[in-house]
Amino acid sequence: MLRVLSGRDTVPGVIRGRAVRLLLDDGELGQDEAARLMGLVLSPGTPPADAAAWIEGFVGGGAGGGMLLVHDERLLGLVDAWLTGVPAEAFTDVLPLLRRTFSAYEPGVRRTLGELVRRGPGERGSAAGGGAGIPGFAADLDVARADAVLPVVRLLLGLDGDPAGADDNDLVGVGR
Repeated sequence: MLRVLSGRDTVPGVIRGRAVRLLLDDGELGQDEAARLMGLVLSPGTPPADAAAWIEGFVGGGAGGGMLLVHDERLLGLVDAWLTGVPAEAFTDVLPLLRRTFSAYEPGVRRTLGELVRRGPGERGSAAGGGAGIPGFAADLDVARADAVLPVVRLLLGLDGDPAGADDNDLVGVGR
């Protein structure tokens, strides 16, 4: 039934995304197939609101929310590539849904995701570079690009609007 739900365009994106995630978690769907399905739903032909709903179902909420992105750098690269490709006029429409998804993550998960995006994949605990060939990541940090997206990252993580000032540790090293 999950396979049927994940493949029907008439099913809401949040349900399709969750179905794919459950199939992946149960080993009924390979990582390559999950990445292919994510690539299809996050393609430019899909309305941004539908794609954002799919992402919410796939990576959002529930036990371990966001941990899939922490541990699967390939899927994090796909999400990053889609997010950076959303047109500016559509981004403001999907921002509330994306913010709700990412702000529901535990602070440690948000911090880890910020670090992973800052460093790129393949560099956890090793000095080896390795971002080449993965969508959304370069071999080296582009400081100007990282600094340019800090306001959006702060919005996604729910760090703006804190009257006492946002905790600088929530984005440790990002853009530095």
